[in-house]
Amino acid sequence: MKSIFSRLLLTYVLIIAIAIALLSGLLSVVLREHLFLVKQDSMLETGFYLHTLLGRVQRGTLTEKELALAVNVAGETANARVVLVDAPGENLPAHPLLSDTGNEWLSVLLTRIWQGETVVIRRQFAAALGTEVVAVGMPSRTGGQVTGAVILFSPLNELEGVLAQARRVVLLSGSLLLLLAFVVVYIVSHRLTRPVVRVSRAAEALAGGKDVPDLAESGKDELAMLVKSFNELKNKLKKAEIMRRELIAGVSHELRSPLAAIRGFVQGMLDDVIPPRERPRYLNLVLQETNRLTAMTNDLLEMARLEAGSIVLRKDRFDLCGVVRGTAELFLAQAHAKNLEIKLCGCEEELPFVADSDRIRQVIGNLLSNAVEFTPAGGSVGINVFAGQAALTLEVWDTGLGISPADLPFVFEKFYRVEKFRDAASGGTGLGLAIVKSIVELHGGRIALESDHKGTVARVVLPVS
Repeated sequence: MKSIFSRLLLTYVLIIAIAIALLSGLLSVVLREHLFLVKQDSMLETGFYLHTLLGRVQRGTLTEKELALAVNVAGETANARVVLVDAPGENLPAHPLLSDTGNEWLSVLLTRIWQGETVVIRRQFAAALGTEVVAVGMPSRTGGQVTGAVILFSPLNELEGVLAQARRVVLLSGSLLLLLAFVVVYIVSHRLTRPVVRVSRAAEALAGGKDVPDLAESGKDELAMLVKSFNELKNKLKKAEIMRRELIAGVSHELRSPLAAIRGFVQGMLDDVIPPRERPRYLNLVLQETNRLTAMTNDLLEMARLEAGSIVLRKDRFDLCGVVRGTAELFLAQAHAKNLEIKLCGCEEELPFVADSDRIRQVIGNLLSNAVEFTPAGGSVGINVFAGQAALTLEVWDTGLGISPADLPFVFEKFYRVEKFRDAASGGTGLGLAIVKSIVELHGGRIALESDHKGTVARVVLPVS
């Protein structure tokens, strides 16, 4: 299969070659016509001059000898054979051109002249001269009657020589122009196809599993956009592959711990290592680990549905403050057990809002669960609601352990843990914040976390429909 470069080069060269050939042909035709017109005008001018002299001879103001001399000079100047006809059928001087009965066009020429016409005939063969000629003839009148004629015959040898030389110049110029065009087209085609070739080779390497660096981007045309799009696609594929590996590693790690614990507890009971009186406590631990596996499975399915875009929001108008208060009540028992205070601000009245109420409740519940879980005893947890004309802001804050600046950029990644052992001990899956971020973005909003080592603020901004 021919490359794009060769096809592009061949196409451009063919187009330019055809254009040059057409231009050369047109130039040749125009030049021929121009030379014919110049020759015709020159012969007509000479003919009119001799016509005047012939009239003077007929009036007796010019001798025939002087006329003959003028005819010779004019003929050499115009590169033409001159024939003066004194009366129909009488030549002065006699010339074999007019006596050639084999050329019918001569009879037509003479007939039209005697009818009073000035005649120009192009490209006719004159047997007496053995070549093609241009013939110009005009009548001479005395008293309104045609009494003579001036006829000029000019061979086309000189004209054809000029045309041949012009064709050689045009051919040489066209060849040089074609060569120059080939060089220019080669360079342009190479530059045009270079990004495509780079993208093609990089795509082959990427398909082969090789690590491909970003291609250099330059310009703002469609080819530059192609390179930019390829880089974006490559980076997204690379990120997706990294996420896939991290997901497999994370799931494997998260499943290993509860499965190992369940296996150990069950094996201990089967081997009678765990005495019968202790088995209820260990069975309760098995139940806790099973619940943890169930929660992790549900979170994984939820995350997969969110990333696949298969979740459809069921938006309706509801009281956001009612959802906030109802969700906060679910954590009152856990908060009281740790002597925590849950504060609500901005929800003194009903606040109508259009969104998927179940998903918003899921977002608030997840953020509030983290705040209660990781706030030490005696601390505070709160929810602030700020309603604006274009957006609604919901903040979940706590006075807990906080998050280091190094960890903040990664808290929304799947399975990322600020304190890995803390999450594992609390039964978390490490997917909660990733799910929250996806739900918020599905609503067209954004979420951010702020922390100063003394507490954390999760700020959710949702557009007002």
